[in-house]
Amino acid sequence: MLLLSSCLASAACASEPKNPGKYPPRQPGCEIQTFPEEPSYQTDNIGPVQASCDESIPDAECLRELKDQACKLGADTVWGLGDGPTTQTGKKRYSGRAAHQK
Repeated sequence: MLLLSSCLASAACASEPKNPGKYPPRQPGCEIQTFPEEPSYQTDNIGPVQASCDESIPDAECLRELKDQACKLGADTVWGLGDGPTTQTGKKRYSGRAAHQK
């Protein structure tokens, strides 16, 4: 049974975009470039994104959930991911900053 939690709470997933409407929402599965730290190009910062998944969910699926949160915000980039997910209270967590390339 696949258990993915899109968000811990709506405020934890993504704050209100700084430029609402500037980047329209994209479909789940959209292409997102990821960076452990700052991206190699200039971006418009949109806001934080987070995914929380059961420990039994493969890292790639949990990361895809995070990317889908970024897609909803109109992002094409997620940065600040670090080296991988953290584990807290039996949950695997990814978090980063959603952004759009300038």
